[in-house]
Amino acid sequence: MTYKQFVPQTFLFLLLAFSACIDKIELPRPVVPDVGMLVQGKLLLGHPSTVSVNVFELYTLSSNVPKPISGANVVLEDDEGHTLPLGSNAAGSYLQEFNPDDPNFPISTGRQYRLKVSLPNGRKYQSAWEMLQPAPKPEYVEVAFAEQEFLDNQGILVMDTFARFSINTPLTTLLSTKPARLRWELDQGYKLTDNPGKTCFVVRKFIDENVFIFNGVSAGKSSLDHYFLADTRVDARMAEGFYFLVYQQAITENAFGYFEELYQLLSKKGTLFDPPAGAIRTNIASLNEPDELTYGFFYVAQQDTVRVYISPEMAGSPSFQCPLPPRIGPGPPPNPCDDCLLDLGARLERPYWWAF
Repeated sequence: MTYKQFVPQTFLFLLLAFSACIDKIELPRPVVPDVGMLVQGKLLLGHPSTVSVNVFELYTLSSNVPKPISGANVVLEDDEGHTLPLGSNAAGSYLQEFNPDDPNFPISTGRQYRLKVSLPNGRKYQSAWEMLQPAPKPEYVEVAFAEQEFLDNQGILVMDTFARFSINTPLTTLLSTKPARLRWELDQGYKLTDNPGKTCFVVRKFIDENVFIFNGVSAGKSSLDHYFLADTRVDARMAEGFYFLVYQQAITENAFGYFEELYQLLSKKGTLFDPPAGAIRTNIASLNEPDELTYGFFYVAQQDTVRVYISPEMAGSPSFQCPLPPRIGPGPPPNPCDDCLLDLGARLERPYWWAF
């Protein structure tokens, strides 16, 4: 399921026929700051554990592109006073991998963590505390193939074969009998052999701008059986083998509320039946100016991974992506069939979990 973000538009209709009889009214510009700060981050408990943060300056009233903030001092802190500074690996992006058993910064469920961000201009931001929840271990992901309708590039309704993915998982753990609130992040992995014969392993997001969550507390369930997550057309990605990867995370009630609001925003279709637009919650605050506009959310989660493999035979032996048909006239820029490393998420190294 793919949802496009909907941005509400406001239209003002003037009665031109009476313009000569009505004085011009100057509407005041809303008193809303043009600049806000986005701090988006997550701490994932695993082996290794990772903490990643993005820091951007946003322009709320103008069309300026968000500005990544480099040179910030970004620190992860726990409820016992341990701190972990993050390194910057790209403009506005901060990342650190570490061993969760490191005595200098131990990670465990039941503990609380927060972010502290100091910008080069002296502005400081801090997230609220987030408690690390124990995560249920997923049992397995299953795939089924079915014929279904979809709109092609010309907007025509056609039939094709889809792979449909479902998960089976408990919602409780040995540490807690309370059902978990889950978030899933989805990736895809496939092999691609280019025209010169080089083989790449491609791992990237399964669907962009999507939210996959389930509230085990409100559902009152202890497990999920054959719970549908997502589907995709059978195509050239499956010609050399395909992986569907699920990262299952247990999140707090506040983090679930954030992702639920984000899901509602992405689900808007622009009808009268949409819920009213509003700001998504944030747990980021400015320490310099309490009224400053802030956006984003920092959450922590224990994460477990489960995968399912689709062989070319299972997918019906679809056609290979390469080679592409011969070009007529001046050639376009190089593409992944010229060099498979041009494909988004491509690498030459086989991932350790790639068994086929």
